[in-house]
Amino acid sequence: MKKFLIYLLLPVLLAVSCPSSPVAQQDFDLSYTPQTPDTENNYPPETMSEKTAFAYFRDEKILVGWNVGNTLDSHISGRANETGWGNPRINQEIFDGVKKAGFDIVRIPVTWMGYIGPAPDHHIDEKYLARVAEVAQMARKAGLKAIINLHHDGAHDGGWLSVKKAVASKAGYNEVTHKFTRVWKQIATYFKNYGDWLIFESMNEIHDGNWGWGSDTVQSPQYDILNNWNRFFTEIVRGTGANNATRYVVLPAYCTVPKHTLASYFWLPPDSAPNRQIVTFHYYDPYEFGIASTRWEWGSEADKNKVVNEFAPFKPKYIDKNIPVIIGECGAVKQIIADKDKEEKARQNRLDYLSWVFGKAKEYGLVPIYWDNGATSGNGEKFGLFNRTNGQPISPESEACIKAMINAVKK
Repeated sequence: MKKFLIYLLLPVLLAVSCPSSPVAQQDFDLSYTPQTPDTENNYPPETMSEKTAFAYFRDEKILVGWNVGNTLDSHISGRANETGWGNPRINQEIFDGVKKAGFDIVRIPVTWMGYIGPAPDHHIDEKYLARVAEVAQMARKAGLKAIINLHHDGAHDGGWLSVKKAVASKAGYNEVTHKFTRVWKQIATYFKNYGDWLIFESMNEIHDGNWGWGSDTVQSPQYDILNNWNRFFTEIVRGTGANNATRYVVLPAYCTVPKHTLASYFWLPPDSAPNRQIVTFHYYDPYEFGIASTRWEWGSEADKNKVVNEFAPFKPKYIDKNIPVIIGECGAVKQIIADKDKEEKARQNRLDYLSWVFGKAKEYGLVPIYWDNGATSGNGEKFGLFNRTNGQPISPESEACIKAMINAVKK
């Protein structure tokens, strides 16, 4: 991809594709100097590998990952709350257990709202930065690579990183974009000396409430905004220098949906550090089986072919061009059904699903990262596999699910 040519032509391209957008032709001033200096971290500089992202994933054998979900990303009344959604504080034991089970990388979703100060500085609470760093170090101590991001800050139902607000007016765009760039400037500054085991992901599932059901053929102003935010994120990270000059970065498309990630209107921004970008999408399809528990059957030829048809295009578009692709969230919930015969079949179908999805991810060069929210009971989405206190599988069934995923990518 001729990224720098795209960068030069961006205003023309966006003006042609979406002339009515209030932001399509806008750039943004990233040079703001805060009144309160951004928090520095005295963490000693670590050595970077100097490898491309593709070579790093290959040589480090990063094949499969796990999300420590519903912890640092949890929030109550507009404020991040690590234990607010029922999980204990993250400890060393959970990461040790995840590593022992065979996972290579952990995604640490982080919600920052409630710890971000008022405009224009948007100063992040130093203690919260330190807690995120503490958790990241636990992952590293366990021997895992780690990803941190902006997570529910972008929730369509209350998060400040609102694409709906940004698309509604120039003032809204400027307000949200300024906060986004300020937050990432501070995160990048704080973690700039960390080695390449720490990866930054710009944002999570940004959408307007429709979960990605946008147009496939006409470029929406919302897609333009996401492309711009990914570009500003990249420039901010690189501009902080030190190890961030070449740090690996993860870039999502609209709502992190496969079809938008493959579409022509999603593009990787220009980058002063060549070949350091990673693409991501999320996968829980079919929704009725993967999340909603309204369908207990899975495993027909049509079901299996759907996974193949949705994964296969990533290989020529990204993998064959040496751009790594992670499935940043994926999995299927545990189902509890009154009809015990159906429940037993649903549990077996879950194992088959995980084996197939993770196996096909490996076949097409994708790195699947299981979404674990810690939940195993109640009315919510039951993705939990590990005991968050001691790092052990919660049950024989959860252990079987873990082995199904690991065996699919490593056997």
